[in-house]
Amino acid sequence: MSTDTSPWSSAWELKQRPRYKSGVLAIDALIPDGMVQGSLILIQGDVGRKLLRHLVTKLTIGLLTMNNPSELAFIDGENIFPYYDISSEARRNGYDPLTILDRIQLSRAFNFHQLTEIITKRLPNLLEVKKQLKIVFVPQISSLYLSTEALEYLEYANLSPAEGALTELTQAVGTLKSLALQNNLVVIMTAASATGSKTKGLGGTYLTHSASSVIRMASSAESSAKEFDLHFSLQKDPARPAIQLTHSHRRKKPVNSQTSLNRYW
Repeated sequence: MSTDTSPWSSAWELKQRPRYKSGVLAIDALIPDGMVQGSLILIQGDVGRKLLRHLVTKLTIGLLTMNNPSELAFIDGENIFPYYDISSEARRNGYDPLTILDRIQLSRAFNFHQLTEIITKRLPNLLEVKKQLKIVFVPQISSLYLSTEALEYLEYANLSPAEGALTELTQAVGTLKSLALQNNLVVIMTAASATGSKTKGLGGTYLTHSASSVIRMASSAESSAKEFDLHFSLQKDPARPAIQLTHSHRRKKPVNSQTSLNRYW
């Protein structure tokens, strides 16, 4: 049995690590080789809740169908997990929704303390027993830490953001990065944009710099809930220079289907 505990890996070993496709063509066009295991991917920008929900649905379905048999841990601090949308999207693409949902481990947080506990304590425990779990998805990772409610709580407790929410945010992101490296995970985070910035996610420099790859997302001005364009551009990636070329994802109003979902529940 090898006793080598060195944190070093040869460049060739890193090159040979499995890479994961997102299933969203516009994102995969920016990182054509795929997202390498052991990395954090940050998708940041302001697109509105309905558009974010659509993106979350597409990514969840895409990550699972493109990277079978890997399982996915969905850490939901935004109360956005789209059961029905995922089921509908799976059915439209020819997959049994129950088979897809069964490969998702879901945990919800309702304040930033809970989110930190899930990431730093419960996720490592889950990884011990779920060896197929190779993808972690944390939509809007920084929102609970920097919400109005969180800041009011810190003020009430006579704490500054640096002593409370931001400290826990750095702890959570640092844990995700360590777990990604130790367990060969692909960790995908989304975040709103920092106030007054188009290049940094909410959470500032630490969040942006912690990610291996950073993708900026934006929606067209004329977008609506039923028809819209999401535009993605690469801000940072270890395998290639940042590029200004933008790839777009278009969603048109879906055709109504009369097929019942009842049999899937």
